Amino acid sequence: MIDKSLTKIIVITSLISGAVLGVIPLIPAFIWIAFLLLMFFIAPFILIYMKRLNLIKTIDIENSLIIGAISGFSACFGFALIYFPIAFILQLIFKVQSFIWIKVIFVNFGFLIPMIIFTALLCALFNTFSAFITAYFYSYFGNKGN
Repeated sequence: MIDKSLTKIIVITSLISGAVLGVIPLIPAFIWIAFLLLMFFIAPFILIYMKRLNLIKTIDIENSLIIGAISGFSACFGFALIYFPIAFILQLIFKVQSFIWIKVIFVNFGFLIPMIIFTALLCALFNTFSAFITAYFYSYFGNKGN
């Protein structure tokens, strides 16, 4: 089972990863790459990172599902905290056409919070699945070298 200190490490690492991914889509050509990385690859990154630092002893299915959900949800909030304000400022200053939808979202602020929560839940779901696949492959191929 995952203890409280490990959960804090997962959340902080995921927030930092999401914040880093929040800077990448400010270049409009890379928005889909950053979004796919956010949706599918945060949890495997966190799992492998924690295993390399020996924060978790084994990557089992149950813990990987919990880590995947926590890291996906947290990373999406880190992404939103960085991306939305900076994209809004860039749209106001430079009138960039690819960020025009950000201005519409900030005008209807009541739409922004539910959209972020819904996206965070989707991100948690997809990262849970990718963490499950990572744990499965790690248990299948990881024991071959021992």
